[in-house]
Amino acid sequence: MLHEDKRRFMRMMVNAEAKISVLEQQLTLVGKCLDLSATGLSIAIEQPLEVDTLLDIHINSSSASIPPLNAHTKVVRCTQDEQGEYVLGVEIVQFN
Repeated sequence: MLHEDKRRFMRMMVNAEAKISVLEQQLTLVGKCLDLSATGLSIAIEQPLEVDTLLDIHINSSSASIPPLNAHTKVVRCTQDEQGEYVLGVEIVQFN
């Protein structure tokens, strides 16, 4: 049986460092962006965050022709993977 992905936007696999500012806690974390789409991204971090937590995310670009990503986001999912990392699903609220 084939799995049909019903997402509205394609996801691009990314392996880039993400700087994360947790707005309510005045906390800064470093994580790894796993994938990115037009409306959200997945990020692996070392500690869990609650759903609905607001974050500012910055991801540098490795190309001079592509600007870095700066976005205001909201956590919509937090799960723990086999390696013990927490994978956040975040929704982009606004590009900065």
